Amino acid sequence: MFQIDVGKYLTGIPSSVIYIVCVTNYFLLMSLTNSLDQFHRYLTCLWTDISDRPNALTCSEYGYLRAIERLDGDKLAQGEGCRRSDGHGHHLQDIVELLKIKKASASVAVTKLEKRGLIERFQCQHDARAQHIVLTEKARKYLREEEAIYKTSAKDIAKVLTVDELKAFEASLAKINKAL
Repeated sequence: MFQIDVGKYLTGIPSSVIYIVCVTNYFLLMSLTNSLDQFHRYLTCLWTDISDRPNALTCSEYGYLRAIERLDGDKLAQGEGCRRSDGHGHHLQDIVELLKIKKASASVAVTKLEKRGLIERFQCQHDARAQHIVLTEKARKYLREEEAIYKTSAKDIAKVLTVDELKAFEASLAKINKAL
């Protein structure tokens, strides 16, 4: 454990109180860490049970497709030249920026999605180096099917929380998602 000389910042507060607050915060953080780990395992189990999902997407595929869908809802590809003027699809860089990943990783994933018929790429009319990426109807159908995982999770959570707890949980998640 590390020590911090907080005396100059917290004058007048007994050191025993400061110690109790620090220890309490440490255990709360450990409890949150364990809870997040258990919740992650729960969601992973939902994802890996593909018996009810004949068109199952991997978690990674779902993430990429949802990112493209979010870009569609927010804006079509923006930026210089062709991105705004032809208004069709998104550039790989848009996905990279949204997901905060490396371009090489996104490129490999997009190629796999294209091979599965989940996205289409086509040449930009204004920049021969650029390609636009769009979801296919098949991808949109699969995304709707995969949303069942989160609906199941939401129902499971709603079973164990009161209405007030559920509202607080929802508000907390919204706040966390906004900050992250």
